[in-house]
Amino acid sequence: MSDSIPSQSSSLDDWLCYLEQIHPANIEMGLERVQNVADKMGLVHTPSKVILIAGTNGKGTTAQCLEKLLLSQGYSVGTYASPHLIRYNERVRINGGELDDQYHVDAFNSLEQGRGDVPLTYFEYGTLAALAIFKREAVDYVLLEVGLGGRYDATNIVNPVASVITTVDLDHKEYLGDTRELVGYDKAGVFRSNVPAVVGDLDIPHTVVDYGEQINADLCLSKRDFIFTEDEATFNWQMGKLSLTFAKPAIPAQNAATALSVLAKLDLLPAVTDIADCLKQLQVKGRFQQLSKEPLVYTDVAHNRESARYLATRLQSLQAQGKTIHAIIGMLGDKEHADVITAMAPVVTHWHVAGLDNPRGLSAQQLTAKVTQSVKVEGTYEQVSDAMRAVLPQLCAQSLLIIFGSFYTVAQAITFFDNERA
Repeated sequence: MSDSIPSQSSSLDDWLCYLEQIHPANIEMGLERVQNVADKMGLVHTPSKVILIAGTNGKGTTAQCLEKLLLSQGYSVGTYASPHLIRYNERVRINGGELDDQYHVDAFNSLEQGRGDVPLTYFEYGTLAALAIFKREAVDYVLLEVGLGGRYDATNIVNPVASVITTVDLDHKEYLGDTRELVGYDKAGVFRSNVPAVVGDLDIPHTVVDYGEQINADLCLSKRDFIFTEDEATFNWQMGKLSLTFAKPAIPAQNAATALSVLAKLDLLPAVTDIADCLKQLQVKGRFQQLSKEPLVYTDVAHNRESARYLATRLQSLQAQGKTIHAIIGMLGDKEHADVITAMAPVVTHWHVAGLDNPRGLSAQQLTAKVTQSVKVEGTYEQVSDAMRAVLPQLCAQSLLIIFGSFYTVAQAITFFDNERA
């Protein structure tokens, strides 16, 4: 493609290439630039009610749970998520469905014309384009997943009817800080005065509560204002005098409890039967997603300490049923590799390492050097697909293969099986 600005007749791929090329190398932090463009284009003050969702892990799952619960009541819902696994179109959904390329092309075209000479990052373009699409479709509710942190994230230009922090843990330490208190303070930047602020973390850093109280946010905290319990078969959520029990969902109960608490604060809880149906059917792509039954293969985006711990607990129950766990891991260079491996080491018997052909990805050799500090590696492969071709024939009826470590790792695993089945 040439260096010229794409047009309304250009392809979505052309636009994405263009946005990647003009992404500013050095750009001032803060919301002023993106706020100015949004105000100029009328993207913020719309009739849609916005729920802003921050958190280290669980944002996508919580958003999808909220999406289904709102849809069950007849509301129209726009959802913005990142990153995508396979296609950019996954980032913007209307009523649970992806949109044709032209929706994104139209939004990028109007944004390019409307921004003037204001520089924007790739994520800022994507956020504003999503808001333009939601305005065009006049949805009742908008669910915005925060990209990084909260306080200075492009999504934080909106005026939400509720703000959410799903969990707080260490990730992106170079930007957010190296303690949970610092990370929590940054994420609490999505709170607003006198607006519901729901926090699902089970060990909430004091900085989150301190900031919420300082600005007089309407705090709704796990273990104080709502609680949940779960066993092998059931999930119970309690808030005030309300206590509801359901079959245990496939998603983390913590995320389900957080979503229910958000809707309760907004007086938007569906009928109990609708909640039960939604939780029973809800599965999130790339989150402990089963790719194959014979052999048994799962994939998961777990790439930090907290998500790896949760994945390990899911695998423990299968290990207790006699399954031997094989793992293929591929990770980006800026993640806490030791924490992830330590969390997974007790459940994984056979380790295999794959490289990620990505500017931020670790090569197979680089990741192997890190993994072998804690566990024994049985195979090293240049790509995830190479690892899968080598490992799958080794599996038997009592084997389980988990492919994890990054969104990129999961995307390659899904693509491999899609191509195999084609």
